[in-house]
Amino acid sequence: MNTTTPAGNREHPVPLLHTRVERCDRCGVSALVVVTLPAGGELHFCGHHARVHATRLLEIGAALRSTL
Repeated sequence: MNTTTPAGNREHPVPLLHTRVERCDRCGVSALVVVTLPAGGELHFCGHHARVHATRLLEIGAALRSTL
């Protein structure tokens, strides 16, 4: 008795879907702030880069929100 499964009938493993972790658009570490630009689009910043750019972003009407 042959107990092996023919190659065409074997199930292919499906990769696990990982939770998408956003990265800072400036340095690549985990993003803590999502910036929504008034013209559309989003930027993702770590805490450091959010603080560096917050004043100017708020001046142009961008919305900042925490990812936590």
